[in-house]
Amino acid sequence: MTHNLDAFDVVMEEIGFGKVHLYAMITNGLLQMMTIHETMGMGIVAPAAVCDLHMNLVQLSTITAAGFMGIICSSYFWGYITDKMGRRWILLRTISISNICSIISMFMFSFTSFFIMRFLTGIFVAGPSFVAVTYLSEFCNKQILARVITYMYMFTGFAMLYTPSMATLFLATKQTDFEVPLWGNLTYRPWRLLGAMFMLPGVIAFFMLLAMPESPKFLFMNGDTKQGLAAMDWVSKRNTGHPLTPAQVALMIKYQAGAERKRKKASSNLIQTMFNDAMPLFRKPYVVFYIGCNLVMFTLGLIANGLGLWYTAMRNRINMRGGDKSDLSFCELLFGECTIEALEESEPEITVACNDGFMGFNDSITLGITYIILYKACWVLLYFIPRKVLFIAALVISSTCGFSMIFVTQPTLQLFCFVFFIAFPGVVVSLLGGALLEFVPTQLRGKALCISLMWCRWGAVVGTTFIGINVESHCEVTFMLIAIFPLLSASIESFLPL
Repeated sequence: MTHNLDAFDVVMEEIGFGKVHLYAMITNGLLQMMTIHETMGMGIVAPAAVCDLHMNLVQLSTITAAGFMGIICSSYFWGYITDKMGRRWILLRTISISNICSIISMFMFSFTSFFIMRFLTGIFVAGPSFVAVTYLSEFCNKQILARVITYMYMFTGFAMLYTPSMATLFLATKQTDFEVPLWGNLTYRPWRLLGAMFMLPGVIAFFMLLAMPESPKFLFMNGDTKQGLAAMDWVSKRNTGHPLTPAQVALMIKYQAGAERKRKKASSNLIQTMFNDAMPLFRKPYVVFYIGCNLVMFTLGLIANGLGLWYTAMRNRINMRGGDKSDLSFCELLFGECTIEALEESEPEITVACNDGFMGFNDSITLGITYIILYKACWVLLYFIPRKVLFIAALVISSTCGFSMIFVTQPTLQLFCFVFFIAFPGVVVSLLGGALLEFVPTQLRGKALCISLMWCRWGAVVGTTFIGINVESHCEVTFMLIAIFPLLSASIESFLPL
């Protein structure tokens, strides 16, 4: 990389970490929360909607995966557009439309209409799901990038805490048990209001984003020197109290000269253009690192999101089981034989399905708190430990906890083995995304991250489906197979230049 291309980091280091970075972290962190709410939150909303929408178990599984399916279908399109039109430009539009689709979905009265609206919500949630971190990264120099991204992803923990907390308020307390007839067969019940509350962080982030400029790196990359200098001046004034110095302006002009993308004649075929624009990622010097990242993302998504979607349902099933739970492994608690009296969900299946009450939210809150603690710990450890060592250690711990779930019988230990099995890969997904942003140039960042996270979402879909099909009949074998994946990820990461 030439000196010209290092000029941005020099100026950003002179400006220093300040109010702009804090504001940008909170704004984009709220967008991360919105993404988690609209995908993982369906693991709580969809079961509560079974009775109203007359869904069977297959349809229920489809609804929980609808958001991921929408993200997968649209991710690369948004990655292509964000590298053409701008980060803030995409965020404002996708946030607005996804919030509209989300609120409309909470008024649907049939499975088909609910699925379509959740799928459409996923299509537009795909924008902030990866553009937010790309946008934030372009306000940071390399010295602070990894720690700033880690702190932003800590909002994943806040989302994992917010979701069960709100669910406890709306689904597990009698004070909010209501049913309001609207029209026809449509009634407004607690789960609909809960789903509407999940979009609140996105609404707040939209208005916060209005006060921010476009990414300065994107502006310089596209040759917009005037707006790029205005964005950097905005950052400098709010962080230091004064505008850019003449020396800093000169550095940024040099950076712009080196970073401006050479404009090529666009093909009249949009698909061909999108394909060609991604090809540099699969050539030297990026190809080995990038393919390795995608393989790791797939395996980690399978655990963190695929198994994570089943977390609340599994813990809820265990908590609903009465009788003596001592000396029973996790799988025995889930599917072991017991008397009718010992099983609190002994009512007919439709009665249980229509019951808005849950008993697993406290365990979900534990998962959210664990995420926050782990992100905070990673933020501190990145000062002292190489990133690769941190990744590999986290994945080895995750795999160990996964294997332990097969035979551990102590209830608290069971809970934390499950929590760490899911949470460590989830944290590594976030940190690996930050590493990827450091590795690829500005003009490829949007596409690179969206493709990588698309593989992560594919992992979630495969994991959710695989667990749903096999866990009841082959519980121990299923967990044993999933526990191998963190070790595979660690093996791949050991060869990557992290």
